[in-house]
Amino acid sequence: MVEAMKKLISLDRERNLLSHIGALLGWDQETYLPEAALDERSEQLALMEGLAHEKAVNPEIGELLAKLEGEKGLSEQERAYLRVCRREYDRETKLPAVLVSEMARQTSLSQAAWVQARKNNDFKGFAPHLATMIRLNLEKASALNPDAPPYDVLLDLYEIGSSEKTTAEVFAVMKRDLVEILGSIRSSPQTDDRFLRRRVSAAAQSRMSDYLMAAMGFDKRRGRLDTTAHPFTTTLGRDDIRITTRYIEEYFPSSVFSTIHEAGHALYEMGLDVGPDFSGTRLADGASMAIHESQSRMWENIIGRSLPFWDAHYGKIVPMAEGALDGVGLEDFYRGVNRVEASLIRTEADEVSYGLHVILRFELESALIKGSLAVEDLPEAWNAAIRETLGIEVPDDSRGCLQDIHWSMGSFGYFPSYALGNLYAAQFWAAMQDQIPSLERSIAAGDCSPALSWLRDKVHREAAALLPSELVLKATGSALDPSHFTRYLRKKYSAIYGF
Repeated sequence: MVEAMKKLISLDRERNLLSHIGALLGWDQETYLPEAALDERSEQLALMEGLAHEKAVNPEIGELLAKLEGEKGLSEQERAYLRVCRREYDRETKLPAVLVSEMARQTSLSQAAWVQARKNNDFKGFAPHLATMIRLNLEKASALNPDAPPYDVLLDLYEIGSSEKTTAEVFAVMKRDLVEILGSIRSSPQTDDRFLRRRVSAAAQSRMSDYLMAAMGFDKRRGRLDTTAHPFTTTLGRDDIRITTRYIEEYFPSSVFSTIHEAGHALYEMGLDVGPDFSGTRLADGASMAIHESQSRMWENIIGRSLPFWDAHYGKIVPMAEGALDGVGLEDFYRGVNRVEASLIRTEADEVSYGLHVILRFELESALIKGSLAVEDLPEAWNAAIRETLGIEVPDDSRGCLQDIHWSMGSFGYFPSYALGNLYAAQFWAAMQDQIPSLERSIAAGDCSPALSWLRDKVHREAAALLPSELVLKATGSALDPSHFTRYLRKKYSAIYGF
């Protein structure tokens, strides 16, 4: 490895260390920070983001990139690293340092305001913070690409190459198929899941979480589980992956599937093995948010809600449930956790209606960024969209437009990644089934390692070296094809509901 490459990697690692320290401060704020410490924490985060940004825009990085990009004889991995560094360096150098620090400070305050607003059903109290996050995102988009529509710029931050037009085209087909499947299910006899609302203590749910994480292959030497208002995963280092869940004693599946979901994210982070030369650099990041989401959604739904998975683990979960599952057979439990019913909360939505939740948010946040929807009109627009899309009424803003943390974080353009993640997950799963004929038998025997090994080899180890479109093509042999997801849903739910 040439000396210039070693120097570039060293500078990149310094930036990454500062980013991880900032992530630790953010994780602590969401889990253990005393309420009175918020103002100083926002200043700490602003300082750390500013320092990380200074490292990221160091002119020496630009000089090294210019020199290395003309080098001959570089390895394929080295060239992939240069592509990632160039893309990120060009982005970072366009962002004013004052904007980066201000976004970090305001995000900290906004997230804390969101927590209280959600708790107190107080949208008016949160609205000024939401307006601030929209304004800052518009400034960010303008700095990155003043000639492109702001929402396109924001979408590209999470899924490289995506735009509102291309995303809307995919979602139009997806929405049509989901509405059709949902209609077939609604006209079929419904499954009974009332037993899932029997009380299970937080302590018992914690034991379930520990068991399920171990069953998936989560390495507790490299990560930990905590609780928070909104489950999330954050990376504080190569061997420090933090995940959170929430325990609702009157509905224990919330924690079961939140834990599986976040552990899926963590397994991806733990598998981003680019070798010692590039460890701790930008190359060791995920390919995109949608690819990241494909891993969590696959574990949560395709594997975690499958009959083979529960055939292996249901008998171990029943004794932990404090009597809540006594007399409930495996088939009834399987049908219960796969019940399809339009509901208010995205994170607890079934596989079929979940995509409709995401499409709704995509349409609303696009309108907020364009200015065609005013912040003060968001609750009414949200409630109308839920009524039209899912046919249910929203009783309050806490279960409506305040339910998600993303806009309080300024993460406009993030939501489409969830639905795209479902599409990637179904296509990865189809390829995995083709290549491992004994896959479901292994899962039914309690062995998830064949699935994890395939993902490690085909998805995780590529890290950020490939664009999402390149990754799915290499892993599955074809470009992203939404029909895999539709076929998966029809096969699964026609068997459950008999349509």
